[in-house]
Parts: sequence; C-alpha cells; structure tokens
Amino acid sequence: MKPNIYGTRDSRLRSDIRHLCRQLTRDFKPDASVVNVVFVNDRRIRELNRRFLKRDRPTNVISFNCDEPRVPGEPRLLGEVYVSRDRARAQAREYGVTCASETRRLTLHGLLHLIGLTHREMEPLYRHYLEDL
Repeated sequence: MKPNIYGTRDSRLRSDIRHLCRQLTRDFKPDASVVNVVFVNDRRIRELNRRFLKRDRPTNVISFNCDEPRVPGEPRLLGEVYVSRDRARAQAREYGVTCASETRRLTLHGLLHLIGLTHREMEPLYRHYLEDL
C-alpha cells in the first residue's frame, strides 16, 4: 500500500506513515494499493462526519473504503483516512502522550479500518506497529 499524504509538511510524520504502510502491506495487503491520508482540522472532519456518517460532531479519524473498479495497469485506490489534528492534540493531552505519537496512532487506526479490522482486532496491534516509530 502506497500512501499519498496531504495536510502536513512534517517529514518525520510522512516517513512514519510510509513505514506503517509498508508494514501493513507486508502483513495484510500484498497488492499494489494506494491510500490517501489527509490531515484536517475539527471543522473539516465534523463536516465529513455529518455528511457521510450523519453524526454532527468532530471525531478523531474517519476511514472511507473505495469500491471503485481497478483500472488495468494502475494501482487500486484502497481508500482514504482523514485524521483530525485538533482531536489528536486534545487526546494527546488527555492520555499524557506526545501529539506526534497520538497522530501516528490515529493514522494507524484508520489504516487498520481500511484493511477490514475491527476495534477488537486492532487493539493488540498498536504496540507492534508503533514501537519502531
């Protein structure tokens, strides 16, 4: 899975997301998929949450699977992950962790949803995938 990353210029974050995608490709999705990872503010994620999930509030992360047919010769778009920087910052304070680590956890959470894992299935995987970052 190859990430297209939008909404951040943080080179370390971009590198860590590419690393996560390589690990997830190795472990779950060996096909040549592309995923869009988009960092937004609370206002934008609230709009997405309201429009697509009918919940009128900001949330920390939203994943959208893409059901488009694959174009021959092109990588398949697996989906998009939207992460709220504002929620990541607030949750980092609440959990006593760095904003960077919470942002990476939320991104991983969204990516794991894209590959079809439930919350119960993904919980034990956080440490494994985030320990190297």
